[in-house]
Amino acid sequence: MLKIIGMSKEELLNLAPDDIDWLLTEEEIIYIAKTLNSYWEYDYEAARQGRVGKHAELKSLRHSDGFFVSKILLESQNIRTIIANQLVLRFKQLEIPKPDWIAGIPEGATKLGQDVAHLMGVKNAEMKKEDGRITMISSIAPDETLLLVEDFCTRGTGFSEAILEIVSKQPKVKVLPYELVIINRGGLVEIEISEIGKFKIVAVATHRVNDWDPAECPLCKAGSVAIKPKATEENWLDITTSQLPI
Repeated sequence: MLKIIGMSKEELLNLAPDDIDWLLTEEEIIYIAKTLNSYWEYDYEAARQGRVGKHAELKSLRHSDGFFVSKILLESQNIRTIIANQLVLRFKQLEIPKPDWIAGIPEGATKLGQDVAHLMGVKNAEMKKEDGRITMISSIAPDETLLLVEDFCTRGTGFSEAILEIVSKQPKVKVLPYELVIINRGGLVEIEISEIGKFKIVAVATHRVNDWDPAECPLCKAGSVAIKPKATEENWLDITTSQLPI
């Protein structure tokens, strides 16, 4: 068996998807994300040495000590195929019939959803994000089943928005009570949507990342500055290098 841990970025980007036929562990997924520079985590040891640096301001405006960028993680086709296959393997463990359709929640999981649908041999439903709002593009026949795929799950905000959009536009579509995600970083087991139901989170990896209300953020209190990591490429470079020795 290949050993993922210890591979260089170049070696990971040259991996053949067919060579990864086992369930990757949380450690392996996080190693891939870190090596491809798609995952940042706050360095508490550097902070103790006086390098308090920057930390993340999330979309929710909460502050966090960890951040994933799916665009970087999934930009290489081989890595995206490997991740998609991991989601398929997790779905097979549920031992339920395949859905008729799969949709990737935009924008982070659009191509990932396409890959999962292809690997499972089912139809891909198109969703788009326009003016910050998720919209359903594909028309699905009544009583056909749909499964949603997402890159990362923190509080289920994007997933809930997608479900509400689907139900409001195509109420007879049967959305399976699951969400396939690469990394569950928020600690949730399921997402409950009022008057619709509960959806179990099925993740390739569960990796808890802390987040706080800005007024209670211990990193701010230590002197670290919060920035939006994905706002610009400069911000991502800034947050990933802010605690390095000068």
